[in-house]
Amino acid sequence: MGKSPLGNEKGCDLDVTGEPILRVDMLGGCSLHYGERSIDDVKYRTRKPWLLLEYLITFRNREVPPEELSELLYAGEEGGAPPSGALKTLVYRVRAMLDELGHPASRDMILVSRGSYAWNTAVPMVLDTDQFALACQRAAAPWLPPEEKLETCLAAAELYKGDFLARSAGERWAAPLADYYHAMFLNLARSAVELLEARERWQDVTALCTRAIAVDSYVEFFHHRLIRALVRQGNRREALRQYHRMYSVFYTELGAAPPAELSALYREVAGSGGERPGGGAEDIARFLLQEDGEDTGAFLCELEVFRHICRLEARAASREKRGMFLAVLSAAMRDGSPAPMKLLNNYMDKLGKCVQSALRRGDAAARCSDAQYVLLLPAASREGCAAALTRIIGRFQERCPRCPMILRYEALALEDLGEEDRAL
Repeated sequence: MGKSPLGNEKGCDLDVTGEPILRVDMLGGCSLHYGERSIDDVKYRTRKPWLLLEYLITFRNREVPPEELSELLYAGEEGGAPPSGALKTLVYRVRAMLDELGHPASRDMILVSRGSYAWNTAVPMVLDTDQFALACQRAAAPWLPPEEKLETCLAAAELYKGDFLARSAGERWAAPLADYYHAMFLNLARSAVELLEARERWQDVTALCTRAIAVDSYVEFFHHRLIRALVRQGNRREALRQYHRMYSVFYTELGAAPPAELSALYREVAGSGGERPGGGAEDIARFLLQEDGEDTGAFLCELEVFRHICRLEARAASREKRGMFLAVLSAAMRDGSPAPMKLLNNYMDKLGKCVQSALRRGDAAARCSDAQYVLLLPAASREGCAAALTRIIGRFQERCPRCPMILRYEALALEDLGEEDRAL
C-alpha cells in the first residue's frame, strides 16, 4: 500500500532530532510505548492503577480533584471512603509502572497541583485516538481526491485495533467515547468498502468487511458486501458459509426477522458462477445430489430454500392427490407468554436437531422465526402428521428435561389451501 498518508506509523514515533516520543494507544486496550519499551493493561492484572492512568490521559486537559478520582476508583466498595493515603499510594504505583518505559520524565508525567491531579501535557506524546480522529476528518473532506481518500481510510482503519479502552468498557465515563470511536470506524469502513468496490479490489473488500464484522457483527451492510466480494472472487462455498453466519446472527442472536434483502442475497449467492456440473447425466446427478454435511434425518434448510421446496411439493401433491401437511412448531412459556430471548438462544438450535433426527430424510424443515420451526410432512392423514410432531416433542423433552418452555404445534393440509393461497 506504500507509505501511510497519515505520515506517522506505529513503531516510528520520533521527534525531529530522532529521539523517541511517548506513544499511547487506547483503541483496543491501553498501552504505552517509548522506544523499544512498552507497558500494557494486559500485563498488569490489577485494574485500579490502569483505571487511574487511563482517566488522567483521557481528561488530560484539566486538573482532576481527588474527590472525583476517589469516586471513580472506590465507589461501591465496602468500608466507605478509602483511607486518606490510598490515592497517593495508587499514584506512586502508577509512577513506578511508568518508570518501566525508561522515559526521562516518567516521574513527572502525573502532576499534583493544589491537591488535584493532572497528566503532564508538556511531555511530547502521540495518541492513536488523535491520529484516528484526524484521519477520519481528513477522509471526509470533500476536496480530497478519491484515491487519496481511499488510502487515508485504509490507513485510519489500521489504527482501529478495537473499541476504546476495551477493558474499561463498563465504566460510565468511557462508554460515550467508545461509542463515538466505534461509530467513526464503521462510517470510515463503509466509505472505504464503497471505494474499493468501485475499483473491484475484492480481496481488500473481504478483509475490511471481515474486520468490521469483528468490531460489530450486527451491521447488515458489511455482511452483504462481504458475501458479494466472495462471490465476485468465485468463492461460492465460503460465500454460502458467510450467508449462514449472517442468517444466524439476525435470527438466533437478535431474535428479529432477517433483513428484507436476505432472500435476494441468497438467490445471488446460490445462483452465482462458482462450481458448475459438467459431463453426462451421471456426473450432473452426482453433483446435484452430493451432501455438504451429514445426510441423516430431515433436510433442515434456510427459509428461502424451504419456500421453494414447499411450492414444488404443493404442486406435486395436488397432481398426485397425496397427503402433504405444513406444520408449525412453536416454543413459549407454560402460561402462553413469549419465551425470553436467552431461553430461545439456549434451546432452539437443540430443537432443530430434534426435528432433524426425528423425521425422515424426505421431510424438510426450516426455522421461520426466533421461536418457531416450519415443517413439510408427507402423511396420509392428520393422525400421521400428529404422530410425527409428537415424536419431535417427545425427543426434545428427553434431551432437554429442564427446559421451562413448552412446545405447541399447528398443522394444515396443503390441499385445504385454495389455489389463490398456494400462488402466494
